Amino acid sequence: MENKMLIRLKNDLKEAIAKKDIAKIEEISKILSISDEQAKYFNNGLTGYPSVDKVWLNCYNNGAYEKANDIPLNKTAWDIIEEKLIEYDYIPVLEYFGRVFSRQEFIDSCYTWARTFRAMGVEENEVVPVYGPVVPDICAMVFALNMIGACPYFLKLAINKKALEEETRDSKIAVVYDGMWQNVAEEFSKDKFKNVIVVTVPADMPSPKKQIVSFLSTMKSIKSKSKIPNEKKYIWADKARNIGNYYSGNVKVPFKSNRPILITSSSGTTVGGVVKGIVATNESVISQLYYENFSEIPYLTGDRVLNHFPFTASTSLNSLFMYPIFKGMTVVLDPRVSTKDFYNQLTTLRPSIALTTGSSWECFFNRVAEEMKNGKKFDFSYAKGWSVGGEGTDVSKFEKWNEIMNQAGAYNPLFSGYGLSEAFAGVSVDNPKAPTDPKKQIISVGIPEAGMTVGVFDEDGNELSYNQRGELWVKSKTTMKEYYKKEELTKQTIKDGWIKTGDLAEIDDKGLIYVWGRLNDTITTGNDKVYFFDIANIIKSNDFIMDAIVLSKPTDENENNLVAHIVWSDTAIMDDKKSYIETMNEQLKEFLPNGIEVSAFFEYQGMLPYSSTTLKKDKNKMFNQNTGFIQVIDGQVNNIEFVLNENGKYSQKCAIITNDRVKTLARK
Repeated sequence: MENKMLIRLKNDLKEAIAKKDIAKIEEISKILSISDEQAKYFNNGLTGYPSVDKVWLNCYNNGAYEKANDIPLNKTAWDIIEEKLIEYDYIPVLEYFGRVFSRQEFIDSCYTWARTFRAMGVEENEVVPVYGPVVPDICAMVFALNMIGACPYFLKLAINKKALEEETRDSKIAVVYDGMWQNVAEEFSKDKFKNVIVVTVPADMPSPKKQIVSFLSTMKSIKSKSKIPNEKKYIWADKARNIGNYYSGNVKVPFKSNRPILITSSSGTTVGGVVKGIVATNESVISQLYYENFSEIPYLTGDRVLNHFPFTASTSLNSLFMYPIFKGMTVVLDPRVSTKDFYNQLTTLRPSIALTTGSSWECFFNRVAEEMKNGKKFDFSYAKGWSVGGEGTDVSKFEKWNEIMNQAGAYNPLFSGYGLSEAFAGVSVDNPKAPTDPKKQIISVGIPEAGMTVGVFDEDGNELSYNQRGELWVKSKTTMKEYYKKEELTKQTIKDGWIKTGDLAEIDDKGLIYVWGRLNDTITTGNDKVYFFDIANIIKSNDFIMDAIVLSKPTDENENNLVAHIVWSDTAIMDDKKSYIETMNEQLKEFLPNGIEVSAFFEYQGMLPYSSTTLKKDKNKMFNQNTGFIQVIDGQVNNIEFVLNENGKYSQKCAIITNDRVKTLARK
C-alpha cells in the first residue's frame, strides 16, 4: 500500500531525475526495485510512476492541477450554484418539454422547497430518499435540501425490497414519482414515514401537453391498480410547495466540513451486486465542479445539455446537471430513457452536450447510418461534446461513429470518458492534445481531469509503470465520504486516500487511460488466470465478427466452461459459418490454458442485447440464455443447449438428433 515513506521516495526520485543526480537515482531505484523497463522513462524526465509524473497535465494550462484543487472551504454546493445562477441570469436554467425556466424562477423554487422541507420537520443531516426520474421539482429539491443541511438519497430504481428497507431505515420523509409508486408502495406506506411527497412528470409541462399526459398517467395507474392512497400522509408536489408558506424562519444553515449532502447509487457491479449508496460532501461536489472547469471540457456558456438519466447516477447529477448550471448552460430535461427516445432527443432537442452508453450510441448511429443510406441528411453541427460513458465501445465502432459525425458536420468528434460514482462522476475524458493509440484493441477513456491523481497497481498494492495492466486507483478531493451504512465495504474500497475502482486498466506515457474491464471478470485454473474480455478481444479480432462477449457456463464435465455471444459482421458470409467457427476454435485453443474452453457460441445479427433500463449490454439476459447455441462437431454446425441441474451446473447437449439419438457434445 501507499505509505508516507513510499510516497516520499517516489517524489525524491522525481526530484533526482529532474536534477540528473545519477547516484541518487540509482540509490532510490534499488530501494524501489525499479525495473529496466521502467528506468527507460528516466531519459524523458519521468519516474515511470503515472501518479507522480502526472504527464496528463501537459495537456492543460499551467497551474491547472493547483487551481482545480483550490476550492473554497467555507461554502456549500448551493452557495456556489446560487452565485452562478445569479451571474448567468440572462440564460434559461432548465427546459422541460418546451417549458423554459429562468434562473430566478429556479432560485425561487429552491427556496420554496427549502421552506417546505423545514415546515415538514426535515432537520440537518437527515436523509430523504428520492425515488424516480428527474423532473423540475426534484432538481430544486437537490439544492433545497443542501441549503437546510439535509441529504437526498437517490435510490437505485431497480432496488430490491430488502435493500429498500435497509437503505431507508432512518428516514421519515420520502419523495416518489407517482408512475413508479408500485415499486416502493409497501415500504413507503409504513408508519416510519411521516409524509411522502409525490412528484409527477406532467406537473411542469406546458398546456395542453400537461392535461393529455396527466389523463394518460391517471388511466395507467387505475389499470395497474397502483394508484397512491388518498390519505393525508401523501402530499402532491403542488400542494407540498404551499406548505412552505407557513415557514418563516431562516432556511440556510452554515457550512459544515465533511457534511453528507448527496447520496447516489452505484451500478452494483461489485461485491455481488450489493446496493451501495455513495455519500458525497460539499467538498467533493465542489471539487468535481472545479476539476471539470479546469479540464477544458467543451461546456460553453449558453449551450444546451441533455439530461435524460435519473439522479441515481452521479454522472447525471453532476456532469449533466450541476456542472452545466455552474457553466451557465441550459439543462434540457427529458426523463424518457430508451434508445428510441435518445434518437429523438438528439435530433429534435439538438443538445450540444449528451452522454450515454456504448450500446445506446450503437443503436443511435446504426439508425442514422441506415437513414443516411436512404438519402436522409443530418446536421450535427450543434454537437460539441457528445460522449460515450458508463459502458465503452470498440475501436472499429468508435471510428465508424466518428465518420458519421464528420459527415453530419459535428463541431467535435465523439468523446470517450470514464466516470466513477465514488469520485462523484468524471475521472477522465478525451483531450485533442492526447490522441488515442490506434494500435490498441480498445479506445482510451481519455486523460485524467486536471485535479485528479491516478495510478495502476498490482495485487500487492505496488504501483506499476506505463503500459502495464493492473487495478486503476483514483485519488482526489472528489472522493466520497463513505458507502451509506457500509463501513467495512468503505474500508475495502478506500485505502490511504485511494479509491480502488475494481477495473483493470493501463496508463500510457501521455496519460491516456485504457480500461479493459472488471477485475472480477475472470476465470482461474491452477496458476492460470484468464480475463473474459481478453478472450472476447481475440474473437473480435476476426473481420467476420463485429462484437463478442464471453460468459461463464459451468457444466458437470467442466467447471471452467465458457460460452461466447457473438455478432456477425455485415460482411460475414453465412455459408462460411462452419469455417468461421473452426477458425475461432483454433484461435481460442492456442490462447486458453488447459481446462478452460469456449464450448459454444450464441449468434446475433446487428448488435448484442442491451438492457432497456440501464442501456448497457444485458449480461443477465445473456447469462440466462440456455438454448440456441452452436458449435462445430464432427465437421458440421450443430445446435447446443444447456440444461440446468439441481447442483447449479449445466449439462451440455446437442439439440440435433442423429440416428434417433441425442448426440452428446465431443470435448477437446
